Amino acid sequence: MSLPLWVSYLNSFESALCDIVPEEDLQDLVRRVGRSSGRTAAGGEGLGAALAGFPELPLRPADDGFVLPAHQAACPGFVAWVKGFLEGAAPGGREVEATAHYSGGLLLRWTDEPVREDEGPGFHLAATGPLTPYQLAQVADLSADAVLFIDQDHRIRAWNRGAQEMFGYTAAEAIGCSAELLLTEDLRQSGELDELIRRTARRGRLRNYITRRRTRDGRELTVSLTRSLVRDRQGREVGAGAILRDITESEKLKHELDTARNLAALGELSAQVAHEVRNPLAGIHGALQILRRRLRPGPDEEQVFDDVAAEISRLDGLVTDLMRFGRPASPHKDRTDLAEWLENWIGQSSREADRRGAEISLDLRARPVVELDPMIFEQVLRNLLENSLEARPAGCVVTLIVEADENRAYVEFRDNGPGIPAEVREKVLQPFFTTKVRGSGLGLAICQRHLHSLGGALELLEVPSGTAVRMRLPRSR
Repeated sequence: MSLPLWVSYLNSFESALCDIVPEEDLQDLVRRVGRSSGRTAAGGEGLGAALAGFPELPLRPADDGFVLPAHQAACPGFVAWVKGFLEGAAPGGREVEATAHYSGGLLLRWTDEPVREDEGPGFHLAATGPLTPYQLAQVADLSADAVLFIDQDHRIRAWNRGAQEMFGYTAAEAIGCSAELLLTEDLRQSGELDELIRRTARRGRLRNYITRRRTRDGRELTVSLTRSLVRDRQGREVGAGAILRDITESEKLKHELDTARNLAALGELSAQVAHEVRNPLAGIHGALQILRRRLRPGPDEEQVFDDVAAEISRLDGLVTDLMRFGRPASPHKDRTDLAEWLENWIGQSSREADRRGAEISLDLRARPVVELDPMIFEQVLRNLLENSLEARPAGCVVTLIVEADENRAYVEFRDNGPGIPAEVREKVLQPFFTTKVRGSGLGLAICQRHLHSLGGALELLEVPSGTAVRMRLPRSR
């Protein structure tokens, strides 16, 4: 007996769904459909009426049940539907089991177990019943976090909208790729993925693991990763689910807060040291002048006195820097049109720049209004300008770029100097670090403290050539 055409359709439908729905869930779904068909066909009149309504079913009565021939028994979806049909059509609501028959087919007969109507996929909504895979995908897309499923071969098999927005890859681009797609090169070489797999396997779940991930355009994000094992109904491990939350901005703000606290403590110590040194230094300088007048030194001695005086002057400059770093002036902020203020400042500074063969330009991409203390911000800009002029005494070109978002204004300060060597980039904002022979190492640290006092921050940028720093200021409300 050949299968009815609708059975072929059922099997084709099952084949199309098996790639996105677990087989056991699909079988349960088809069985429930068969159960509903059996109830409808029986119409309260029993199994005979139901079978009479489906004369094309290839069932042969035998041993308190029915035999399904071998050809039809080879179609799992059809077998599930027939089992459900018999469960729904027969009175008593008992489950039907399938066992091998000597004819090569399946023997279908009722057990003593009641039908469990609540079987099926584990996600339910009271008003709508089981969620379909499409509905589940929509639920996952509600999250701004990246939600991934990674199979046993460590390949990405699910990718929500949050992942696309966070990392820049579409689902079509990401699905099927190795989970290493998002790892930075150093984490890939260190074997972080293997370590995550081991730690997840040990406890079944890894919560709030702080790490870094790479976006499609090469940016690095700091993320909080939660990773959990995923099992099927038989308890077999089939992969792992991962949720990644972008905490780049919050970690940056936390770091800036910690830095501000540390600078404040270090600044207080510096101010105390400077206070203790300044008075004796002034006394030494005065004593030197008295000795110079009384001893009437010759040319050689004069040179010694000049050298000592120069060193005292250098130490006095260092003490002044210590005082500025340790106890910066309290800001008196006013609402300020940042673009207009920078235009005026460049007009005043251009004369000094021209005298030293330098050029300053302004690129206005926004005109934000900020809360600003002009004197403090001018000290920051003059310090940065002096650094640029010292790094490139001739032909220095400085560009200030103004941008803004909803809450902040940004001033990017770029020059065409030799740049900062990669090996010292992490240190240049630290107090007392300098690459100059006689520098105090407090220039950028003072700039940083000044900007903190204005509610902003200083950030060193990576650029192909020259040096670039970005200053952040809060916008006025």
